[in-house]
Formats: sequence, C-alpha cells, structure tokens
Amino acid sequence: MIALLLLQAAAATSTATPAWKLADRTNAAGVRSISTSVTGNDGLSRFVVKCDVGTESIVSIQFIQPQSLGQGADKPVAVRFDGGPAFTYNWQFPGTGTYITDPVAITRLTTFLVKSKTLRVESTNGAGFAVQANFVAPASDAMVRQVLGVCGYTLG
Repeated sequence: MIALLLLQAAAATSTATPAWKLADRTNAAGVRSISTSVTGNDGLSRFVVKCDVGTESIVSIQFIQPQSLGQGADKPVAVRFDGGPAFTYNWQFPGTGTYITDPVAITRLTTFLVKSKTLRVESTNGAGFAVQANFVAPASDAMVRQVLGVCGYTLG
C-alpha cells in the first residue's frame, strides 16, 4: 500500500520538461523562416526566437498565448531570467501574441536566455489584466545561435 502511494507521488511529480524545438521552413514565395521555441509550463503559451529571411532578414522574439493579448499600440513586456530583475521593452501587439524586433533587445534577451535555466514573461492583455508565463531556458545555445546566424546575427 505504501509502495503504491510512493509510486503515485513519483508519477505526479515527474512531469516532462518542455523541450526546445527547431523549425526551418521555406514557403512558395521563397521566404525562409527558422525558429526555436518552447511551450510554457502551463502547456499553452510559447516563447519563440525567430528569423524570417525574405527581401530583408528580420529576427524577432515572440510570446504567444492561447487567448488574445489584444491588438493595439506597443506596450511594455518584462522578461525575467532565473527570477532576476526584469528586462522591460516595448513590444508590438498584433493580436494573439506579442513580439519585438529591436536589435538591442534581441541581443540582450538572447544572451541572457542561453545562460539561464528559466524565464518568465510578464505583460497585460487588451483589458489591462496581468498575463504571465514561465518557461524553461534551452539546455544549450546551439539552436538560438543557429536561428540568429541565419539572419546574420551573432549571439552576445
């Protein structure tokens, strides 16, 4: 009986750590899109580092939620690594998710991302309510370097 309870407790605490994934696609128009992403600890939100190569190369960091964050003007999004201080930048809000393309922000956020174990994204939705999600950081910098490299960025 005790052994059964211990097995149940171990099974309940051994949830799989979300893994970072790499996706590399080229559409019919010849636009290449490469990204690395992870699903949040909530199982729904996603954190993405992406490079789109068309007539110009654009790197973005994206925070995607299952519910709409609201479409509107740029507003602050805070990213914390390993529970540390927030790096806050104004991100664009086209609807379901939010993203940033500022090269200074991309450099700082990716540099801390690959040196961390966890990250937390904090913002508000269109109604002004707090939205936050927690993620595991990548186990190595390889996929982030690969994505940035396609767009001509270097990590750090």
